[in-house]
Amino acid sequence: MTAAIAVSVLLLITFYFLVSKKQLEKRFNRSVGMTVNYMFQDRPGQYSGDRNVKSGVFVFKAERNDDKLKNIVIRKVRPLHTALDVSLEQILVIPFEPQDKRNADVSVRFKVIKRGAKLEDLKGEKVSISGMLNFSSGRPEAFSVVLQLADIYKGSETGAAKSN
Repeated sequence: MTAAIAVSVLLLITFYFLVSKKQLEKRFNRSVGMTVNYMFQDRPGQYSGDRNVKSGVFVFKAERNDDKLKNIVIRKVRPLHTALDVSLEQILVIPFEPQDKRNADVSVRFKVIKRGAKLEDLKGEKVSISGMLNFSSGRPEAFSVVLQLADIYKGSETGAAKSN
C-alpha cells in the first residue's frame, strides 16, 4: 500500500515538473523568437592560448514578438552535446530598449572538452538556456527552453555580436 502511494506521489511530482517546463517554454516562445548559430575558432588556441584547445562561439539571435519586452537575461547556457562546455562567468543580456529595435544578437564562447572529438558540424545539436524575460510593465518572467543549433554563423549587416 505504501509503495503504491509512493509511486503515485512520484508520478504526480514528475507530471507537475513536465507541465511546468512546457509552460516556461510556451511563455518564452510567445514573447520571443530565437535561433542559435555557432562558429568554431579559426585556429586552435585562438581564445585560450593553448594550441590543444578547440573552442568557438554560440550566437543567440533574438527577435521579440511582444513590444513590451525590454530585455532577455540569460543566466544559464548548457550544451546538450557531451563534448561541449560553456563556462558562463556572467549573465548575458539581450536588450530591446528602443521601440523600433526588434532584433538583437549576443554570443557566448564554448570549449570542446573531449580530447580527440571530431566536431565539424553541430547543426541539429541542442543547447539549453534559462533566465528571465523583463517587460516594461509587470514583473519579470522566468523561462527555460531547449533550442536547436541552426547553422554556422555568418556576420550580419546590422552589427557584430557581443561576446562573453
